Amino acid sequence: MQQLALSFEPGLAQRFRDLRECFASCVYSRGLGRVAAAVDEKPSNLSAMLSGDRNLDTGVVERYMAHFDDTTPALFMAARWLQCADQRQKQALAELPGLVDRLNRLMAEAGRA
Repeated sequence: MQQLALSFEPGLAQRFRDLRECFASCVYSRGLGRVAAAVDEKPSNLSAMLSGDRNLDTGVVERYMAHFDDTTPALFMAARWLQCADQRQKQALAELPGLVDRLNRLMAEAGRA
């Protein structure tokens, strides 16, 4: 039996609202036309899928990952759905000091106004 070990890119699940937004980021960073050709879709169809006007076919995402060797969409889904409650709590606690510092700076700026 082999154990699966996943390492998540920090903040990947927080950076994007959903899989569609994550995939759109991947596509537009490589070029819509180039990706459309690689996944055998018309650029207008792919654009409609990314905008939410059409259903985003999982086969398109899979062909993208295979062609460009970019597993970001799968890692996003894993980071979003496979972390245990303890991991989410640790991540939230790790982000608190930075948020407190930012809040203190904003309050100081607001007090000067």
